[in-house]
Amino acid sequence: MKSTWKKALIWCSAVFLTLAAVIAFYFLLLNGSSILKGLNSVIKSMAAIWLGLGLAYVLDPLIQFGERRLRKCNMNQTAARILTLLTVLVLIGFLLFLIISRLVPRLGETINGLISDLPGIQKTINSYLDRVNEWNPEVYDIIINMISTATDWINTNLYITINAIMQNVLGLISGIVNLFVALIVLVYAQMSKERFIGQSKKLLYAICHHKGAADWILDIFRQANLIFSGFITGKIIDSIIVGVICFPCLSILNIHYALLISVVIGVTNIIPVFGPFIGAIPCGLLLLFTHPLEALVFAFFILLLQQIDGNIIGPRILGDSTGVSAFWVMVAILLFSNLLGIVGMIVGVPIFATLYYIIKRIVEEELARQKLPTDTMEYVRLEKIDENGQMIYLKDDGGKKKSLSNRKSLKEIALSIKTTAAALCKKRQKK
Repeated sequence: MKSTWKKALIWCSAVFLTLAAVIAFYFLLLNGSSILKGLNSVIKSMAAIWLGLGLAYVLDPLIQFGERRLRKCNMNQTAARILTLLTVLVLIGFLLFLIISRLVPRLGETINGLISDLPGIQKTINSYLDRVNEWNPEVYDIIINMISTATDWINTNLYITINAIMQNVLGLISGIVNLFVALIVLVYAQMSKERFIGQSKKLLYAICHHKGAADWILDIFRQANLIFSGFITGKIIDSIIVGVICFPCLSILNIHYALLISVVIGVTNIIPVFGPFIGAIPCGLLLLFTHPLEALVFAFFILLLQQIDGNIIGPRILGDSTGVSAFWVMVAILLFSNLLGIVGMIVGVPIFATLYYIIKRIVEEELARQKLPTDTMEYVRLEKIDENGQMIYLKDDGGKKKSLSNRKSLKEIALSIKTTAAALCKKRQKK
């Protein structure tokens, strides 16, 4: 009797959970867009926290280095961390002061110079259009129609444009506020990071009843940490070096807007593969309309700088931090740029590298369990694996190549046929 009631209770529970899952899925389909908007607003409201956690993660190697140095001077861990954090905050404040006091005025002067050069840019564009008109009037009419359409669109949407500019100004103010809040989050995160790590591991082992699974997940997170910290920190250092090299070189070459171009090149260099081109193309177009000869010199310099960065500076700093080939790096950038935008282009490579590592580890563990080799090159010429687990490879084409190489020429074949025919004739005559 008890077993019957138990089975009935299990069936009722299963039916209830199935109906609840169906209702929940139907609710998600009907209100999916509003739920996504709510999640997006929640994520945006926590922008300062994400920024603070990101700064804490990026600056953690520097803070650990300072702690180790102070611990060698017989200072306890708490005091060493507090002193290191204060030093880091002072350095951040000093950098912000330099940017506001030195870089912003110089950028302002550069932008004012650019605005003063606008009439010259307009004359250059008009001269180009006159040449296009002489070469092909139809193309000239198409370009003029495009320019007039763009002008009409700007005039029609002038209020929207001004509103967008005001929102960007307000966003800049809120960004400054978020930066100060993020610095506070940075301090709290660094002071409590051991506790957070301990709580995460405690929760993991409480959820995973199988100890081996928890150990496996922890090892995956350790490897992901190595990939992310190595790639992001290294890429930031690499971009700073590229920007610092770019400014004096452009100044020596007497390239206009050297500071503005160096900042753009340094910032966009954080994006792998496509970053240098994203920064160089608008800078090159700017120079092309103002100083065409300088645009040619700038193009050669950027190509040289990117070769030096890609073959010397980048490998020395980054090394093989991702463990994925250049093909998969491009796939990761294209994929995550569509999902997360500019942020996806930056963090897409380490995310993809982590997923790649997880899949690779699962595959290699399964192959090792089946007592099969884990080296990829062992499978290049694999034909099949027989019932005894022996790997059978494709036959080499050397025999075919040898037989082809030993083929006689047409002259030799004709001579052989002639000799054979003569021998047959002699045999007949003897008979």
